Amino acid sequence: MRSICMVAALAVVMAFGSSCAKKATPAECKAACQNRAGFIKPAKPAEDPVKKVEADFAARLKALQKEQLDAVTVIDKELQEKLAEATNDGAKKALEQEYKAKKSEKAKTFAPRFTELNKQKADAINAAREAKAKAEAAVKEAAEKVLVSCADKCVRDRVTKARADCWIKAKNLEDYGKCK
Repeated sequence: MRSICMVAALAVVMAFGSSCAKKATPAECKAACQNRAGFIKPAKPAEDPVKKVEADFAARLKALQKEQLDAVTVIDKELQEKLAEATNDGAKKALEQEYKAKKSEKAKTFAPRFTELNKQKADAINAAREAKAKAEAAVKEAAEKVLVSCADKCVRDRVTKARADCWIKAKNLEDYGKCK
């Protein structure tokens, strides 16, 4: 009987003693949670949308430049055929001037397409930047919610100051988990 009373008294003293241990403040809990968040690697972000847009438009620009080059090559080929037929230098110079004007005219027909392509690219890049900024803001907001939730749980669970200090001093996730 005496040993039962002794065990009961000891259990009451231990329970009282553990409940009286100094508890971590909300600021200490937040610092401990921030330290833990630093150990957890964020998910690898998806491909940068701006780079994707730039690569897409680089391919479109290259295709348009090739189309323009092909059109000019046809004009050059036609010029070479006519120059082979021309007999005097005056006729050759006249042909060169005529075909130079044709090339210039062909280039002018491509100018609006290049301008439109550049405008589309600028619009797409702006949209991609906005989407990227929104995604980064959402990730940051989610991380902040997790941090607040962690700190609130720490305070609700009445984590001791010693354990919170151990969490703050932890150098990696393994050390963080060893804290008692």
